[in-house]
Amino acid sequence: MVTDRLVAHCEAAAGDRPAISEHVLDWFAVTIGGAAHADSSPAVLDGIDRIAGPTPDPETDAAATVLPSGERRTPADAALANGALAHSLDFDDTHLPSSLHPGAPTIAAALAAAEGAGASADRFLAGVAAGYDVACTVGEAIGPDSHYDRGFHVTATCGTFGAVAAAGVVRDLDADALRDAFGIAGSQAAGSLQFLSNGAWNKRLHPGLAARRGIEATDLAAAGVVGAADPLDGEYGFLAGYSDDPNPAAFDRLDERDAVAETGRKPYPCCRYLHPAIDALREIAPAVDPAAVDSVRIAIPSAGVRLTGDPIESKRRPESFVDCQFSAPFVAALVLTEGSAGAEPFLRAVGRLDGSPRWDDPALRRLMDATSVTTDEEIEGRFPDEWGAEVRVTAGGETHERSVRVPLGEPAKPMSDAESRAKVTGLLADTEIDPERLTDAVASLTDGRAGEGSLASLVDAATVS
Repeated sequence: MVTDRLVAHCEAAAGDRPAISEHVLDWFAVTIGGAAHADSSPAVLDGIDRIAGPTPDPETDAAATVLPSGERRTPADAALANGALAHSLDFDDTHLPSSLHPGAPTIAAALAAAEGAGASADRFLAGVAAGYDVACTVGEAIGPDSHYDRGFHVTATCGTFGAVAAAGVVRDLDADALRDAFGIAGSQAAGSLQFLSNGAWNKRLHPGLAARRGIEATDLAAAGVVGAADPLDGEYGFLAGYSDDPNPAAFDRLDERDAVAETGRKPYPCCRYLHPAIDALREIAPAVDPAAVDSVRIAIPSAGVRLTGDPIESKRRPESFVDCQFSAPFVAALVLTEGSAGAEPFLRAVGRLDGSPRWDDPALRRLMDATSVTTDEEIEGRFPDEWGAEVRVTAGGETHERSVRVPLGEPAKPMSDAESRAKVTGLLADTEIDPERLTDAVASLTDGRAGEGSLASLVDAATVS
């Protein structure tokens, strides 16, 4: 049965993955950056304060840290906060075959569980590895295209199972308890795409809620609560209830894969479907006068069109940060005027650094009105193995065309060391967190320097003193 395979994989999990330090550092940077720069963060953190349980007693209660404030909360509340912050800029890592963000829910759950249990760095990393593998495998099994068609957010739903795996491994649950935890999670997996209608902050909460569910499901299972059998492939299980086109064969790869190494890191804080188009537009922009642009045609997979180009009238008139993150016309206008859609220009354009948002700027509006978003047979045929884009810009009587088959940041086209450093440094600007100290603390977990207290040293490097 599928659940037994997940349990066996978790019991054998180890954190010695070549790419794991890159993804842990990326997670800490986007979490801290989310707290500093996302417009939703003050309300999200205040809301968590309102619903949170009593502050844990440091002498008797399990506790975990909210980043970067250093506030101590129950593991469940800390997982909710950190998981939400990690996704609040939509800058967290992305696994293309499953169309989900594995790091936000799984690392949040693993860290909260590890701090609460006083677990070692090795257990923390093993939990991260197991969480990625399970979340991405379940994401592929659900059939992400069908899952999206039915209105579900795959990071929220499948991320719940990854968070259970991460927390269960860190807490060293036995096979029976892990089985029950997955069974409990089958009744918790949730997350609607309706946030797209108004740029709602539900999306930012989704990974945090998934991380919290991972903590809660493992808490309940450890206490002896019996979970449903066959929560994934049962008659009324997750695959049957959440997809018209599931792919249970995805579970056959579980023990052979390293989902951490399969996951890309994002160079731009917006929907991953837009990244290959941004890469293409960055190549075109130096040769084009934005004022002379007559038309911009962006072709991406149909799943991306639904998220970033439909309905085109509203995508051409974003009214919020989230709207801009899911607007192909906005990112096209931004890249053609600024030459990039990286952290600094994007955050400035949506009013998160200084000045007002630019989505009402007449120059950007003209470019957004000139942008169309579609798909084509070739791009659709290569998806989901490739998330590509074809871009054509007509300006001043000339046509400029570029094709990108692999977006920057994917394992096959990794960000350079300089690009990775720039992302971390940019996200940590004005946060009082030292990028070099944080980077060194993450490296110490995986390069042979990890020892007693190294996880505590990492958390200390990620919090305001």
